Amino acid sequence: MSSPTPFKMRLVHLDLKGAPPKVSYLSEVFPLFHALGANGLLIEYEDMFPYEGHLRLLRAKHAYSPSEVTEILRLARLSELEVIPLVQTFGHMEFVLKHAAFAHLREVALFPNTLNPHEAESLALVQAMIDQILELHRDVRWLHIGCDEVSD
Repeated sequence: MSSPTPFKMRLVHLDLKGAPPKVSYLSEVFPLFHALGANGLLIEYEDMFPYEGHLRLLRAKHAYSPSEVTEILRLARLSELEVIPLVQTFGHMEFVLKHAAFAHLREVALFPNTLNPHEAESLALVQAMIDQILELHRDVRWLHIGCDEVSD
């Protein structure tokens, strides 16, 4: 960065849904992010995370494998980028609530974007998602829980 900034955290938000980059590409851009002054990555996996067990159905067909996530974290460390995983926990829950197995947890039955916080199962779902994310991100200091744009 050419001028000093008052911000201690200068993050690049990687929103991986839709058209996620290959790990080989990330190995090329992480050093660039660092060179441009970034010191962290906010990684929003959504359906690109390799969920297991009853959450496996949340995975996209082309989701990263656990070893790819581990490699992404290694590459981030090499470029001195602190990783902050972003787990949607209230709004932006389409990747979860579009599935029949979780549709009953919608705040409004017709819309898969918002989780119903009054359902005990909603809390269990969010806890399971966070547990799996943290299992592969053992060294994180921060976890972003979303909670923006809750509209129902």
